[in-house]
Amino acid sequence: VFGSINTVKNAVDVVTGDVDGTNAKSGPNYQSFVFFGANFDDTYTASPEKTGQDNADASLAVGLLTDITKPKVRSGNTALGLAFSPQSGQGALDDYLKSNGSEDEAERALVEGLKAVGADEGLAQRHLPILRFAKKKRFALLALAPELSDLETVQKGGLQSLDSERRDTYVADAQGFIALTQEPKFKLYADKSLLKDYKPSPSEATDEAATKAGQANFFAERILVHEACATAISKWATSRPNSMVVTIAPIPDVRFMGGMNGRVPRVCQHLNPASLVDEEAVTTILLNPNARETLSESKFLRLEIGTAPNNWTYQTKIADYLWFSSMPKVNMLPRMMNEQ
Repeated sequence: VFGSINTVKNAVDVVTGDVDGTNAKSGPNYQSFVFFGANFDDTYTASPEKTGQDNADASLAVGLLTDITKPKVRSGNTALGLAFSPQSGQGALDDYLKSNGSEDEAERALVEGLKAVGADEGLAQRHLPILRFAKKKRFALLALAPELSDLETVQKGGLQSLDSERRDTYVADAQGFIALTQEPKFKLYADKSLLKDYKPSPSEATDEAATKAGQANFFAERILVHEACATAISKWATSRPNSMVVTIAPIPDVRFMGGMNGRVPRVCQHLNPASLVDEEAVTTILLNPNARETLSESKFLRLEIGTAPNNWTYQTKIADYLWFSSMPKVNMLPRMMNEQ
């Protein structure tokens, strides 16, 4: 989507459940979830040459947030989830929201606080426009990611090497977490998306057994990240009727609907058996994606996985919406995703 105010309005209506002026779903057992996939890399449609600004992904996110969070029902009942921040960064986020002095000092303290717990300093800086918006609107801020030390443990020895108490911190629905990996649709996602990001080390590349072990540990680390983020998001939302959580995450963690975004309905239903949250309660928007970020080997964006005849049952689109800061080249899109 680029420059279409009607499409913005339609997307907002779907996200907030306001269809034809009425709330299609509402009440204590319903919540809404939005995922922004953003790599904050200022490439292609987000480049300063085309947009006239740095950090176009953040500006685009703020613009979308402005529309998505307009309904009054969202006042005081909306959170912004941050996939780049380890959960131990929650204190720094809370202190930032409570700060009343110099905004420059508050932001410096926030970035330093997040850096101290292992968050990437550059990413923290690039999120600042979004965090300013959240603070102005009095949204909650949620630190979602597992601790770096726990991820390092899993990267070296798999999930079984992580202390059970630490696993329980991140995984509320242990049975569902395990069962998901055996589902055909998830296996397609893992093969066609998740594992495509695995890059063997030089030592692993020359040893087949080491490559397989490294890939298995990479898989374990990524599904732990996705489950931990989905669990933190769902825990906050399920205790708040009609709440909304908007999460900012890297494109690889939300593309093709199989990452943290795809796990939220299952986790919500585990936490609240009466939950009305389903796939329709989750909206995924990729900000300024390029062909490489959609795992395309051509100049076109890849719009789905599961195109082989034996996978048609599990065919999955890349996202609900692709949003651009500037007009993309016509040859980036092989066709319209959803013609209206």
